[in-house]
Amino acid sequence: MVTSMFLTIRIVAVAKHEKHIVVGTDYVDLPDFIQKGHMQWKAPIRFGSLLASTLAETAPQPGSWKLWLSPGGTVYASSSAISYSGKVSGWNVKASVTPSSNRLDISFKVNKEIEGLGAMLSAKGYLKDFFSNADIQVSDGSVDNFNYAATNLNGEMNAEFAATRGGDEAKMDEPNIKLPPLAKIPMPIGGIPFLLTINANLIIKPGLGAKKEAAKGSFKITYDGQEGIQVHAGNAQASGTVSGDGSIGNIVSESLAPHALLVGMAAPKITLGLGLESAMDMLTSAFPSSLADSLSDFLSNSTAGKWVKKKADKSFKTQASASVQTVAVFTMAAAGSLAMLPCKLSHVMLEFKAGADGYLLGKKVGDKEVVLLKKDFVIREPDVNACGEK
Repeated sequence: MVTSMFLTIRIVAVAKHEKHIVVGTDYVDLPDFIQKGHMQWKAPIRFGSLLASTLAETAPQPGSWKLWLSPGGTVYASSSAISYSGKVSGWNVKASVTPSSNRLDISFKVNKEIEGLGAMLSAKGYLKDFFSNADIQVSDGSVDNFNYAATNLNGEMNAEFAATRGGDEAKMDEPNIKLPPLAKIPMPIGGIPFLLTINANLIIKPGLGAKKEAAKGSFKITYDGQEGIQVHAGNAQASGTVSGDGSIGNIVSESLAPHALLVGMAAPKITLGLGLESAMDMLTSAFPSSLADSLSDFLSNSTAGKWVKKKADKSFKTQASASVQTVAVFTMAAAGSLAMLPCKLSHVMLEFKAGADGYLLGKKVGDKEVVLLKKDFVIREPDVNACGEK
């Protein structure tokens, strides 16, 4: 295993190719750092002075890494707004974050049109300062006890959405969108390069049944409290007490035929990882991709080829992490104006979840996920039993 200020990796194969020494590596899990030991911390996350890499496709400048959090210290960052504009999984994305005295203001918008079918989701909200807490016990190379929680959480998100269909039937490919990290906060604890990341994951799936249809609406979620997970001897349970609320705005749809709409939003998703992502981005951005591909192909075919070339999906796989997240899923189903009873049923499912994956806990433990709280909010139009259960 190689450990440095920038990178921690496991070397699994080495081979020589022409003038190059080819080294195959893989991500490490927590027991690779600690065979036996105990780690515990409570770190305040203060957005008003956050010095972190945010919404960055490229790696941070080397100078910023000197300002990583020390145990018991406070995370700091710049006070100016940072924005991102580009494409993610074929979707047009605009996002921005603005740190203020006690919170991080978040806004993003995604939209896409394919063969006359269009969809849009925009959201604005905030996440207030909170604490990142952990208590980890490792024995004999495996995690016996793992406790992680985000405490003093407080925030809200307001979402607006719309879908239109102007032509023949079309399907929205790639309905899942993972935005670039909204904030990356380095947290080296006891020499281990932890990284706290704040993300937003989205899904938009319109189901409009005829030409010249449209639907739009809004919903709001709020949350407050503590979200966490405890893993002991491979068994996971929720920790902390969280409360939340939701509301559905005015939902408008125009269609003769039955139609539906699905909008999912996990925001914020707060992830504690082993700090590898930014370092790997730094290396891959500086290393010619054609050379990297040819060398990894050679290594996978060599006698040392125990290392298999991996093309990880950067959009949806987070290596070595524990997370807490607030998930809101909106669904709308309507019978259409030609139905004998033109019912419309709008539903928001609000869920608070926590989890930890096997790369952080060690392969013996595996992935774990728990639900801390779940709430449902329903609007039925007209408000009669024939239009479905509330």
